[in-house]
Amino acid sequence: QPPRHASPGNRAWAALLLPHQPSGTPTHWLSSESGDTLAFEAAREGVPPEALRMVVGRVVAVAGPVHVAPADTGRGCTTANPYNLSAGETYCVVHAEVVLAHRWAGL
Repeated sequence: QPPRHASPGNRAWAALLLPHQPSGTPTHWLSSESGDTLAFEAAREGVPPEALRMVVGRVVAVAGPVHVAPADTGRGCTTANPYNLSAGETYCVVHAEVVLAHRWAGL
C-alpha cells in the first residue's frame, strides 16, 4: 500500500478478493500485532518483509467496521485513524496467524 497509509511499525496488507474503498485503499487491514508476527517470521527465514508479495494465514478475529470521522483526517496516521484514510471510509482490522509460502503444505 502507499506509504501514507502505513503507520510507523505497521504494515497494510489486503487480499485481492476483499472489497476496497472508492479511493482504492483496502477495507481490511492487518493488525499491528499480526504485522509484527509477520515481520518476525520473515526475519527468521531471512526474508525482508517488504520483499513479501503474498502471505497466507488464518483469520483469528476481525474488529470493526470502524467509520473514519471528518475530525480524524488530515493529520496523518493517528490513534483514531491509524491507516490515514479519508473521511467517510470504513475499515476493519484483521487479526491473523500468518504462514510463509514455503510452509503452506501443512495447511
